[in-house]
Amino acid sequence: MSTVLKCKSGLRPNPQRPIISIGTINVDQLMGPVTHWPDPGTETVYPDYEMRVGGGLGNFGAALKALGAHQHMVVNVGDDAMGDWLQGQFGALADHWHRSQTVTSVTIGMTHADKERTFLSNEGHSSVFDADMVRAMLRGIKLDGAIALVVGSFLMPRLLPDCADILAELRQAGAIVALDTAWPTGGWSNAVQAHLESWLGHVDVLLINDAEAAGILGISVAEFDDDVDGALAKIADKLHDDAIIVIKRGASGATAFSHGAITHVPVPEHVDVVDTVGAGDCFNAGFLMALQQNADLENALRAGIDVAGKAIASQPRRYPELSDLRTDVAATLAGGKNTPVQMHTQTFDQVENS
Repeated sequence: MSTVLKCKSGLRPNPQRPIISIGTINVDQLMGPVTHWPDPGTETVYPDYEMRVGGGLGNFGAALKALGAHQHMVVNVGDDAMGDWLQGQFGALADHWHRSQTVTSVTIGMTHADKERTFLSNEGHSSVFDADMVRAMLRGIKLDGAIALVVGSFLMPRLLPDCADILAELRQAGAIVALDTAWPTGGWSNAVQAHLESWLGHVDVLLINDAEAAGILGISVAEFDDDVDGALAKIADKLHDDAIIVIKRGASGATAFSHGAITHVPVPEHVDVVDTVGAGDCFNAGFLMALQQNADLENALRAGIDVAGKAIASQPRRYPELSDLRTDVAATLAGGKNTPVQMHTQTFDQVENS
């Protein structure tokens, strides 16, 4: 039986416990802008280059580190110079990471003038990450009241068969279990859907974007947008009664669904977007850090939007510190007292037209 604690807004993590992340990390190398694909056998020189931490867990951990969050990262890297570099970016947070006898996963991102990107990645260390490594890196960590995010499961083939067991073990130990499915590389196949069905009953917070929500239901994004209330209710049927579904909606803000009620927060101000890579992971960091401080859903959504907005407006990438954020958001993440926000139960149509 789960020992997850509950309050008016659903779940109550213990602020003294860490935010735990389990998933993928790699080295991102971004280069461009590419105006045409190079011909075989030729060399092309590009003006822009950046090397930085990547992967769902990497972006999430880097954002939390900048915010000064209490976190514990459960991850492996390769036993090579790139693995050394990744560990060096996180200092003491990386002391317990597993070093696998293989190369580190690297992603080459080719940027384009329209701000789209093409990614080329090797399998590397992510392909050998498994449940034994996860359990070893969680040994001795107090899980009761901790928030545990699993991200990038479909990119870790050896962990995939045991993912349901890991989620169940976390929740049975009293952790608040969060899941970011990310987009499966092979699409929403029957095998992917079967894995997801075995996971969702153990999930307290599902963090997805609108395309992923549509994929889970086997519908188009347009169909999802036409009936968000109905779509979220169908996804909610797959989770337990106190679970929260969060939909990250880019320029439209973010929407949460809990106990049949919709909470929507728009983007409060214009964001000069220069680099959207990792936007969802940065949102996760702000949202879950706010949830760790027992913020209500509206303030947690607001925190996710502000952290993500500040990150994607920077180039080279700079993850925001508390002092970079809006005053109300910084207070939420620091555990300060906020002016109570009246929560209204609205349908999605009411939210869109308000």
